Amino acid sequence: MVNIAPSKKQMVAEPSTEQRIIDAARKVFSTKGMAGARMQEVADEAGINKALLHYYFRSKQLLFEGVFKQSAQRQFSCIWDSLKQCDSLFPAIEAFVAAYLDRMIEEPLLPLFIANELNRDPKGLADFVDRGKESRARFLRMVEEARKRGEIIDIDPRELLVNIMALCAHPFIAQPMLKHIHGITDDAFLRMIQKRRKTVPEFIIRSIRA
Repeated sequence: MVNIAPSKKQMVAEPSTEQRIIDAARKVFSTKGMAGARMQEVADEAGINKALLHYYFRSKQLLFEGVFKQSAQRQFSCIWDSLKQCDSLFPAIEAFVAAYLDRMIEEPLLPLFIANELNRDPKGLADFVDRGKESRARFLRMVEEARKRGEIIDIDPRELLVNIMALCAHPFIAQPMLKHIHGITDDAFLRMIQKRRKTVPEFIIRSIRA
């Protein structure tokens, strides 16, 4: 009797052409940046011709948005999910910073995309942010409860959240300047970010502890 059962390789669904393009573009954008990336490089990485690439994405800007909108959705989900196991403010700050920096290490161009989208389409980006509104509201409540217990200084919870996000995102936005002016290599930058997983929460907690 002939065995006609599909192999494991056959059973795994092949990614769609659009997803292959997005995966290829993410790799090219991450190594070349938005300005240095070329559509032909993306087509070559995806294993398709340039005409087919333009059928799915008419311009490099649309492709960039397609890549990083998907990434932004994953980022916000990951960061806010990190707070679900936290019952008090200080561990929540540590978990938030770790999750934020880990996502940024995976996709270092994401902060720049988010900054551009905030100016271009704030409502569209807000749709992604709102998907974590329950966890965000819980974090803000933890800040308010810690303030009422006298554990932290009198600070607006929203201001604290902005401060944390700024300390996490700024090094990635400023990375080209850090490399050009201060000569920081990719390895040195990564070591700096890994160190900030500890130093940023410590700095924030010291600044707000009563």
